[in-house]
Amino acid sequence: MSSAPLDTDTLTRLVREAVVETLKERGLVESPTEESPVWSRGPKQRPLPAPKLPSSIEKLKRSTPSRIVQGRTGTRYLTESYLGLREDHATALDAVHSAVPEDWPAAQGWLALKTRCQNHEEFLLHPDHGRRLDEASRARCEKEADHGVDIQIIAGDGLSAMAVLAYGPALVKALQSTLPAAGFRIGKPLFVRQARIGVQDDIGVLTGAKATLIIVGERPGLGTGDSLSIYTAYGPKLGQDNAEKDCISNVRALGFPPEQAAVRCAELFKRTFAAQGGGVKLI
Repeated sequence: MSSAPLDTDTLTRLVREAVVETLKERGLVESPTEESPVWSRGPKQRPLPAPKLPSSIEKLKRSTPSRIVQGRTGTRYLTESYLGLREDHATALDAVHSAVPEDWPAAQGWLALKTRCQNHEEFLLHPDHGRRLDEASRARCEKEADHGVDIQIIAGDGLSAMAVLAYGPALVKALQSTLPAAGFRIGKPLFVRQARIGVQDDIGVLTGAKATLIIVGERPGLGTGDSLSIYTAYGPKLGQDNAEKDCISNVRALGFPPEQAAVRCAELFKRTFAAQGGGVKLI
């Protein structure tokens, strides 16, 4: 006596039941519940074990913008963490491609200059072109910048113009207060568009300053598109080695506020002038 063939739906159900029963016997899956059906897609989330000191964990999480104690789904990020990483990556991209408006430096009272880069793409692909002023800016610097000062303040867009827009004015204002109070003569602030750190060497030689400092937007990491750095150099010369320079980084609300960074910069220059050099000379 022959039996009727099974239809596709019935066959699929029987195979699934057999597979699930086998996996359950081997302890590879839990019994299904209404809250977590067996056939939900993706690996099951495995929550972290309860911490022994919950208050310490929460304090640690509040102390840093880094993503810590996040949990996981299988070997992957939780959806919330993944979306947060995508957001931070977008912030970094926005920072690298941000730009300072043409009239913004003059509105701050800064002398506007420009490097040899013809556009932003050239600035990103050819770092050397961002380490020298173009001819028009060289002429303007020689004519209008202060000469022979102790410290020449320079601001540049660097790799995050949004950082300079956010904290540059407050940082320059703080430096204009703390450096003279520490006994240094400073020059009128300069602003350099499409600037790399090395442009401070070019400007230092042109103006005859004893030392220079340049504020630039840092190369952004995830979620840190608003961070500034201060690079200081004593005895400017073209192509000055980085070993002779010093850096104060992470100048922003979540790092060093501008006023605090300016105080640290003044203290650094006191040591630099006393040693007649920076970098490795201060070790």
